[in-house]
Amino acid sequence: MKYKEFLDEIFAKSASRKKLELCRIEQFLHAVKNPEKKLKGIHIAGTNGKGSTAAAIESIFVAHNLKIGLNTSPHLVNYHERFRINKDEIRHTKIKNLYEKYRDLHTKFDTTYFEISTCIAFQLFAQNRVDYAIMEVGLGGRLDATVLVNSAISVITNISYDHTKTLGNTLSKIAIEKCGILKPNIPIVLGKMHHLAKKTILNEASKKSCPSIDFQENVKISNVKLYEDFGIYDIEIPKFNIHFKNVKCNLTGRHQIDNSALAILVVASLFQNENRKLDEEKIRIGLNSIIWKGRLQKISENPKIIIDGAHNPAGIKSLVFNLKSIYKYRKLVAVIGILRDKDFSVMIKELSQIVDFFVICKSKSSRATETKELSNEVKKYKIDYILENDIKSALAKAKELVEDDDLICVTGSLYTIGEVLKLAGVSC
Repeated sequence: MKYKEFLDEIFAKSASRKKLELCRIEQFLHAVKNPEKKLKGIHIAGTNGKGSTAAAIESIFVAHNLKIGLNTSPHLVNYHERFRINKDEIRHTKIKNLYEKYRDLHTKFDTTYFEISTCIAFQLFAQNRVDYAIMEVGLGGRLDATVLVNSAISVITNISYDHTKTLGNTLSKIAIEKCGILKPNIPIVLGKMHHLAKKTILNEASKKSCPSIDFQENVKISNVKLYEDFGIYDIEIPKFNIHFKNVKCNLTGRHQIDNSALAILVVASLFQNENRKLDEEKIRIGLNSIIWKGRLQKISENPKIIIDGAHNPAGIKSLVFNLKSIYKYRKLVAVIGILRDKDFSVMIKELSQIVDFFVICKSKSSRATETKELSNEVKKYKIDYILENDIKSALAKAKELVEDDDLICVTGSLYTIGEVLKLAGVSC
């Protein structure tokens, strides 16, 4: 089987027409002697910030000379981006060969694309005997394939509205689904979130006797300085005797200050539980060497082009704040392509506060919203726009529209920015 044939085969195993349940992956994992039970997992759920927080935790761990597996989704350009050990992506041949070895079992138990990917991560990390396996939830938590990992600590970054048809249309309902990652007596770390969501999570944590560590009660951030390529801040976490000045995070944006601080809190909590020594200098090294693409990433200077994977209202709201706070420009041209299961009306409303011109396009994803639907929303705000058939032509048009002191921002979907990265030949 060639690598492309492998990808075509697993991509065809969509879960869209299957019931969301765990029985398929449980049967497969039992048949291969449950590699997920051999891991010490850092399991991360939440509406936004999961990947950035996971990558920050990975980087801090690696700086402490630990062997770390990281499994995230979706990928931006290449499928093997989903699987890393100590920041290195696993070779695509190794991934393909592992699938082929157990192909008959995947067929027997009718595992889906995401379930296959999760099984590959479990198997790779167990085979390589990683110290910790960082697993990012794909959707929700309760019925997500990653929930089967043997967790050492659970993390919920935040709760806002996304995937409401599947997860529920209130913050409490969404929080309940995310709480599916909680395991009896295993600590849960909560990021910054609405008090109703927090109350729900704390109630569920109490039922399962999970010790809880609340970011908002334990972490104080001050003296924040934001730049185009990094951020600097002071952080205090008295519970873990952390009083650091001028911490530099090489991810861009105010939200990444919170994500990186949450990563410090998670690592400090875990290290205390396991009697490991937390090293300030190694934390600093870790936070200044995070590998995480597609989030306020500058891919060109002339013209200046920023790509950001904001794909729901909360993500777009954060993007708008960062564009206003960090970047200087005369005119802002936004290239947008959004999936149809997202609340694109609210996303466009948020963007319309600062955008001077929209270039509306459609990614290759089968879930992409038609450009006509997006343009109908843009019209409400009387902002100039143009429709383009695909990402390539949209980016070319945006470049024609700008001058040296203007800014292009591509956003709306990870699929959209993934296509831009592929066009630009930027390595992920």
